[in-house]
Amino acid sequence: MAGRPRTPIGTFGEIAVREVAPGKFYASTRFRDWDGQSRQVTATAGSRSGARVELKQRLAERQQQAANGSLSAGSSFQDLAAAWKEDMLMNADLSDGTKETYERELRTLVIPTFEHLTVREVTVGRVERFLQTQRAKSYPRMKHSRTILSMVMGFAVRREIIARNPVKDTSRMKKPKKTPKALTDEQLTLIRQAAREWRTGEHVLGPRPDGQVRDVIELMLGTATRIGEVLAIRKCDVDMTMSPPTVDINGTLVVRKGNGLIRQPKPKTDDSNRVVAVPAFAAEVIRRRLARLGGADDHHFLFFTRNGTPLAPHNVRRTFRGMLKSVGLDGIEITPHSFRRTGATLITNEVDIETAAEVLGHSSTATTREHYAEPDKTVNPLSAAVLERLAPRAD
Repeated sequence: MAGRPRTPIGTFGEIAVREVAPGKFYASTRFRDWDGQSRQVTATAGSRSGARVELKQRLAERQQQAANGSLSAGSSFQDLAAAWKEDMLMNADLSDGTKETYERELRTLVIPTFEHLTVREVTVGRVERFLQTQRAKSYPRMKHSRTILSMVMGFAVRREIIARNPVKDTSRMKKPKKTPKALTDEQLTLIRQAAREWRTGEHVLGPRPDGQVRDVIELMLGTATRIGEVLAIRKCDVDMTMSPPTVDINGTLVVRKGNGLIRQPKPKTDDSNRVVAVPAFAAEVIRRRLARLGGADDHHFLFFTRNGTPLAPHNVRRTFRGMLKSVGLDGIEITPHSFRRTGATLITNEVDIETAAEVLGHSSTATTREHYAEPDKTVNPLSAAVLERLAPRAD
């Protein structure tokens, strides 16, 4: 009995669309690639038709690759980048957020420099000059550019298009030393004053602030969490019966292409899931927020818009910048992340860095020490008593 005919190269099968979450649709099909392999191609969007359109667009890109045949060293860099992108988008080990970041950085950081070159023309010298140019703008820009370009060229090596990855032979560029800075007591006092008095004057136009950003600041200070993690806290995540009360940090707010602002059911990493005990001043904020929720369901956010949706981190940051400016703190590098560094520094100095890493959700103390805890340069005062032995003796 004859089997089902094999799908011709460059064609695809039936498109299936299903709803995987409220307002999130997943479209998928099997596509026979230029190398004869049948691979699953997927797309997500906020509607059934949107998911189908997005999938067809991706299929069209793959069909163009199939029509062009196998890539070679003489192929354009853009064709190589497109093939890498499709391969990357099918990687089940990468989160949607990571895929969107890689896609954006490829488009904005790498493509503008190499779009008119062939694969073989992406040489060590050209990559070196490219990275030096990016480094002159900023170290993070150079680092991200190097990472994306190395992944694209590594893909070319694995496909036997080129023999070696030119990015790996470029010079290493040392990361500038940057010491973490915690907020001072004076800065905290000014920030709290700004949050308390924000838009409360007699001649302020528009609606009065509801105090949510003020409460976000206090809860960030009391939990040393990221802004997305604080804004993702729900009624069911807090336990006020414990002594001290606790907050289960098990999600964060992210922006997804086609879906907007959503709650990701885990923090930044899997290791970031943690239950944090909160101090009395932060517990008071939680009680105030719970009182405003009234009979809302357990999955309602502590911080929310008039429509009941979560507050967007970028909106909170914008208000926070206005608060800083109102008290003259806009000229120094203070962001909501400064509260996290301040908590990390205090816990490290008063307890130990291991506890600070646990509270921050780090898998090791290296990240805590390098990026969050401001070094304590105070020497043990016992040394003064020891050195007293060197004092001049009386005749």
